[in-house]
Amino acid sequence: MPIDTTPAAGRRAMVIGASRGIGLGLVRSLLGRGWQVTATVRDPERVPAALSELQSQHPQQLGVAAFDMAQEASARTLVTPAQPLQLLVVSAGVLGPEHQRADQVTRDELADLFNINAMAPLRVARALLPALSTGGVVAFISSRMGSVALNDGEGLELYRASKAALNSLTRGFAIKEAIPAGLGVLNLHPGWVQSDMGGSNAPVTVEQSTRGMVTVMEEALGQSEHRFLDFEGNTLDW
Repeated sequence: MPIDTTPAAGRRAMVIGASRGIGLGLVRSLLGRGWQVTATVRDPERVPAALSELQSQHPQQLGVAAFDMAQEASARTLVTPAQPLQLLVVSAGVLGPEHQRADQVTRDELADLFNINAMAPLRVARALLPALSTGGVVAFISSRMGSVALNDGEGLELYRASKAALNSLTRGFAIKEAIPAGLGVLNLHPGWVQSDMGGSNAPVTVEQSTRGMVTVMEEALGQSEHRFLDFEGNTLDW
């Protein structure tokens, strides 16, 4: 299959986890660049007001689909062969238990954290790999905290470990599956963002973060490689 070189208006993206925060911001930024976007939410009966408003503003560009990353259901039903994707963004994630300590975590807490932050993104990417056209990109919203080399020991050890696991799992996926299929893989650090997870004191707005990440993703189209970058395009140490 040839590399897709159509303008943004003819390109399709899917954002997994688009109810709020960074995921919602990515949908807004992609729409602003002319992309056709499918945004997933856990409960289609309770679509957030902000996403519903975007759908009203962009009825021909934006579709909303139901998908719960916590469940084992396959994501393959989200796309059809007649509508291949050029971009898949997996943005869902959780912070984990408030204590953030390995010596206090329960099995259930650990299972929930690693399932959502590490295992589920890989399941989704593998399920949707056949739906991506050659030259497309799979982007995982990771974190600088997932870097072992840059770990400064400043708390959130469980969250850090889950993002490090994501980086490790997606490395194998990139080398063995995505790159041989002619796809690029990005692990992206969105910055410390003003969101429910990042808090109001964070220095980066959702708009700044997502606008930057969309630029990074668009620049990666057609490049079959795996990179760990921040929202400004800077390379991060694994």
